[in-house]
Amino acid sequence: MGAIKPLGKYPGARRGGDYLFVSGMSARMADGSVPGDVREQTRVVIGKIRDALAGFGAGLDDCVAITSYLVDMRDFDGYNEVYNASFGAPGPARTTVAVHQLPHPDMLVELTATAYKPQHGENT
Repeated sequence: MGAIKPLGKYPGARRGGDYLFVSGMSARMADGSVPGDVREQTRVVIGKIRDALAGFGAGLDDCVAITSYLVDMRDFDGYNEVYNASFGAPGPARTTVAVHQLPHPDMLVELTATAYKPQHGENT
């Protein structure tokens, strides 16, 4: 996916002790465009989270919590289909909320993630 420059002064991801906090990720591309429907956007967003975690030697299986923001809850089934295919059981704790809008008029979904990846040694 590749990192996209944030719209503000914040990192794409940051370590806090043994936890990794991934900033809100959207499907915004480097040229400012936002592709496709909610399924495509969810695939892009989860790919960006995967890339952000990889920078710390972590992966999606290390996620312990996800917060999802949908502009339209009628998109829930499509988003949930891609989400379920991306995370193994039992998966991270998750909250999904509807929001009025996101920073680009074509954005349908945004996710934040928290992962647990000890700085030294194995996950316990």
